[in-house]
Amino acid sequence: MHLIIDNGSYNIKAGFASGPLLKVQNTLTKTKDGIIHIGNEHIAHTNLHSGILFKRPYEQGHLTSWETEKAIWDYTIDQLTPQKELDPAETHLTLTEAPFQLPQLSINTDQIVFEEYGFNEYYRCPAASLVPWVDFEDNSKTAPNDFMLVIDSGYNATWIIPVLYQTVYWQGVRKLPVGGKLLNGILKELISFRHYDVLEEPILINTIKEQTCFLAQDFNKALASRDKYMCEFILPDFKTTMTGYLRDKNTVISPDTQSLKLLDERFTVPESLYHPEIIFDNNSTTANSGLVQNSPIKNLTDLVVESIMACPETARPLLLANISIVGGSAYIPNFTNRLVLEITKELPLHWFVRVRQAPKDSKLDEMSWMGGVGLTNDEIINDVSISKKEYFEHGSNWCQKQFGFKNTV
Repeated sequence: MHLIIDNGSYNIKAGFASGPLLKVQNTLTKTKDGIIHIGNEHIAHTNLHSGILFKRPYEQGHLTSWETEKAIWDYTIDQLTPQKELDPAETHLTLTEAPFQLPQLSINTDQIVFEEYGFNEYYRCPAASLVPWVDFEDNSKTAPNDFMLVIDSGYNATWIIPVLYQTVYWQGVRKLPVGGKLLNGILKELISFRHYDVLEEPILINTIKEQTCFLAQDFNKALASRDKYMCEFILPDFKTTMTGYLRDKNTVISPDTQSLKLLDERFTVPESLYHPEIIFDNNSTTANSGLVQNSPIKNLTDLVVESIMACPETARPLLLANISIVGGSAYIPNFTNRLVLEITKELPLHWFVRVRQAPKDSKLDEMSWMGGVGLTNDEIINDVSISKKEYFEHGSNWCQKQFGFKNTV
């Protein structure tokens, strides 16, 4: 039995190779009535979303709190096997982690997997390294992609990861510390400054971002004509709506309904991917710092080009012709088109830039999990996995030696 867990910092994507996928929010929450909820339990209590507190096991993109994570894992496994108890001794676990995870934190994970849960076999890897194993509709089913540039835009960061012959090419891995969490923070500050105080409304802010924000094809032109992008978001009143919604032209609202009229916030917030200085402009301390404002800050385009150029010369055009965009933040409208436009400007004219389309009916934040399912169907999974017997024979450093990232110096 193969269990695949894509342990994202926002959502856990978990499921058996032969079964459906389960998504669980990777968090403990405390609602205003003082009750602690695990995973998805808080979703049913929409009237308590205001003032909700989140505790996630991740800090700075690293899994630092197994006290929190284990409770969420137990909840997830119970949801996966409601009729019977999972037998880890008969189960192979494929688990994802963030690239360049601190070795001691990875060792902590290995100890939990083998010593707390007692899984029989185990394979740990960055989520992006599983994407080439996805069965793309335009790709042969008999062999995975040999050259793929995976751009994983998630909750904590956006990673650019070249995968050569199904192996992460660590010299080319780059990180942009802009993800869904940071975008939510910028939007929260803008709305609180310009409209209403929403500093304690994380679910509302996330909803507004998902329903209204987009990447402009040309940021300066959009900014010059920002009035035409005005939209009205109806705030929750917990009577007619619990979550709020984007108003269309035909929606009739009562005079006492509260709403937000958003203009350039819609495209300025996601523009942080290409103009990271926006992050500092919206902070009173850094906005007045000449040192910060004049510092060279790399954006997504710079890092993609840098990643490509760090790879072997013969692989560069092959990687550009085989880009896969994954992650929850990649759902921002126009994400793919804008990325292609920006990197095409910086590269030789004869290099072809192509983004692979996700398989039909699949979702961008599920691609790594799907790749994990594809990997379990290949014999190579037996060569890269570590058994519980090997772990106890060689000690806790054995997994890090086998799975850890290689030095790039």
